[in-house]
Amino acid sequence: MLNDLKINQQHLIFSILFGVLGLIINCYPIPFFANVQFVIGNAFYVISAVLFGPWYALLTAMLVTTGLMLVWDSPHVYVIFCMEALFLGYCRRRDIYALYASAIYWIFIGLPLFYLYFLLFFDIAVKDLFFTALKQVINGLMYGSLASLLILLSPSLWNFNNKIKDSKRRLFSAQLTYYMTLMITISLLVSAIIFNYFYLERQQVLLQSKLNNSANHISSATENYISNYKRVIKNAALQLNYEKLTPQQRQSFLNNLHQSYPGFITMLIANEKAQVVNASPTTRFLDIKGDLKQISIKDRDYYIEAFYNQQLFVSSVFLGRGLGNDAIIAISAPLFNDGKVSGIIEGSLNLSYLKQVENLESNQLKQSIILVDEHNQIVYSTEKLALKPISPFVSSKGSDFYRTQLALINIHNLEALTPEYFYTQKTLDNGWKLYVLEEFSPLLKLAEKQMLNSFLMLFVSVFLSFWISKKISRLLNVPLDLLANHLSKLDATELKNQVVGDSFPNEVYQLYQRLSYSKQQLLSYQMDLEGIVSERTVELEQANKKLKDLVDKDALTGLYNRRYSEDKFNDCLDFCMRSEQAITVAILDLDFFKNVNDTYGHLAGDECLRQVSSLLSVHFKRDTDIIARYGGEEFLLILPISNSLKIESHLNNFRQAIESQTMSQPNSDNAFNVTVSIGAITANANFSSDLDDWIKVADKNLYRAKEAGRNQVIVDIVDDIV
Repeated sequence: MLNDLKINQQHLIFSILFGVLGLIINCYPIPFFANVQFVIGNAFYVISAVLFGPWYALLTAMLVTTGLMLVWDSPHVYVIFCMEALFLGYCRRRDIYALYASAIYWIFIGLPLFYLYFLLFFDIAVKDLFFTALKQVINGLMYGSLASLLILLSPSLWNFNNKIKDSKRRLFSAQLTYYMTLMITISLLVSAIIFNYFYLERQQVLLQSKLNNSANHISSATENYISNYKRVIKNAALQLNYEKLTPQQRQSFLNNLHQSYPGFITMLIANEKAQVVNASPTTRFLDIKGDLKQISIKDRDYYIEAFYNQQLFVSSVFLGRGLGNDAIIAISAPLFNDGKVSGIIEGSLNLSYLKQVENLESNQLKQSIILVDEHNQIVYSTEKLALKPISPFVSSKGSDFYRTQLALINIHNLEALTPEYFYTQKTLDNGWKLYVLEEFSPLLKLAEKQMLNSFLMLFVSVFLSFWISKKISRLLNVPLDLLANHLSKLDATELKNQVVGDSFPNEVYQLYQRLSYSKQQLLSYQMDLEGIVSERTVELEQANKKLKDLVDKDALTGLYNRRYSEDKFNDCLDFCMRSEQAITVAILDLDFFKNVNDTYGHLAGDECLRQVSSLLSVHFKRDTDIIARYGGEEFLLILPISNSLKIESHLNNFRQAIESQTMSQPNSDNAFNVTVSIGAITANANFSSDLDDWIKVADKNLYRAKEAGRNQVIVDIVDDIV
């Protein structure tokens, strides 16, 4: 008991230690790609399951998964991984190798559970669910293989007292098959993971390069576009300042300039009173009569900045009044007359040109762009993004669980676990920011496809390696089977012809030679042993008989003891059940036996018990009768095939025989008499299959006999049993 307690304490301590180590390791999961992380710490509860069984593995798993709970903040880890620990522990008790058990769990239990859990409780697209669950299968095989390898390569580290052992010795072929399958599985897993890692890293580098190239081209084109039109306004202002043109000439100049630079939606010239005096196209500025409208731009930033600060001005992005929903910017420059500011020239630049740039750069690459101004308002965005111009640009940086070299961003569902886009950002000279985006899902699909292909390749390769390993192990096992199973059946020539072939290894040949030599020695010893064994057999039979008598019989009286009677009762019961006969169970107790010991001594008491035993053997002498010393001065009778009409008379005859028997005292002339009280029950065999039920009734009748004055027989006869 103390040894078992010590062993349990040892297992408990190491289970907790494994759990703490796994918890620490799982607090730092190994990132791979996106939300794929390898949790090597789970290998510790696999080791615990193999060494100590399911319940200690469960304790280790609860500690190990606490590390994942701290990192992932998802309670599903307790359910999935603790179930795995129990499953592996029970599989170990059934002699199933850990790698096989891990594969069975993750394919048939873990994968469906993960899929269902994420479907119900996480905001993950259905198309991404399979990848999310599949990565856990590969993860489970990874740490399961690692744990199996640690146990295989370091057996001395796991030499615990009373650790779980195989219920039967494994076959050499099965062990060799498992070891080869394990090594191939680990090799393929590591190779696939490394290959996928570098492949996905390369894809991300290429995608980042494409994003950067697009951002550089689009930003340069945008800057050049705005710069060109700034020069147009600046040069136009210089020309108007240099030439003294009439209002009609200015209108003609403005019309020609606008036709040459259609990027301007409108162009106008205002005087020192901020009244528009020339405009193009003029149709936008005419009233019903065909005269130029009296329009004041005194409150416009492009007038104020250019007129009062006397410098070229580029406005922030805005929606022009009556000019549609496109974002525009105003470029204005001051006009001078005799050294004084006499007005401004302004052009409203349409930024829809960016769509042409995008068509040339981005659409071929399935990219989208967002351009925001210095106030973080959307200047332009790709149409499919459905973002409203001149509205704040709101985004989130995506989930922290996704590991990529690319920057991640969400612009529609800001709380989504799966990022919507990866992007690059470029700041223009005027303070605007350009975002070039590409959907994240194609890259995730690529990773999913790679993982799925790797898993299928792994599955097929492991299956083939298992089959090939089994064949190879059988080939290696053939000569060993011959040696083990046929050495005693074949003569030397036959054995040598079958085993000592050129195709068999040298170790097998050496083993054959050693066994042949040992066989000759064994034959010589066999003859000597046969004589010794025959002598020892006779001695052993005699000793066994004596031992059986000591075990089954009472040393004082020579009667059977209580244990023997209880064992034989079932045989009597079966016999009487088949023959539908009654059984009598009686308890006999010598009256006032203590007075005999007190008056005549214990030797006289012992002699009295021996004489009573002799009388019992005389009165109950059938082979089927069982007479036993029940304890002290009590005796037990089990009498099968009893006659319920005569049993009480038979017991009374014995009582009278005891009463008339004079008991002698050893080495003395003193003599005395004793009486006996008897309680019994006679019933059909189906009364009860438990001897205690019979004895309970007999014992009750014995006390009734004693209370009635002793030296009496009381029998309960049960005629019918319901």
